Amino acid sequence: MFLLNRKYYLLLIPVMCLIGTVKAFSFPWSFDMWVQPSILPYEEPVIYPDLSVSTTGLRIKPLPREDFENISVNPVPATEGSLAHGEKLFNRYCFVCHGMRGQGDGPVIKRGFYPLNLTTPGVVARTDGYIYAYIRYGGKVMMPSYRESITSEGAWDVVNYVRKLQGNPVRETAVEETPATTDAPATEDTVQESAE
Repeated sequence: MFLLNRKYYLLLIPVMCLIGTVKAFSFPWSFDMWVQPSILPYEEPVIYPDLSVSTTGLRIKPLPREDFENISVNPVPATEGSLAHGEKLFNRYCFVCHGMRGQGDGPVIKRGFYPLNLTTPGVVARTDGYIYAYIRYGGKVMMPSYRESITSEGAWDVVNYVRKLQGNPVRETAVEETPATTDAPATEDTVQESAE
């Protein structure tokens, strides 16, 4: 008799839908995305395990920041390709804070942050290696590290582009004579061979 009466089937459909939706809106489901392993703002990325290899096959462990801050001239020449790549990376990662012309007038100032104007005499006087280290290691106060997003060569391209924004074409193409053996490496990702 139950199988022959269609009223029961019509009543059964809303009951089954209600039971299915109750399971979909269960309590822990709505908070699962909040409780997960992630990198919080201004937190350094997780260090890679020992003996791990990057996707490019180059050395992962970064050298000390001071090794790069002392480099006075960018080892990557300021060619058209370098400047174009540096502009592309600057517009992707740096524009939000520093603005299109590097004057610290990016959209983030609406949120109460006041980033550094890259065209001030104090920044112009800094070495190319210092700007590189700021990009790769982050600032000492607010700027995060872009080591995970910008490659070593890309960071040198951004330095070339920042020098262009500063109106410094002489430093962009200047080539200083350097001794054959230098203690400061040109790029962070190069593999150093041991002399045996």
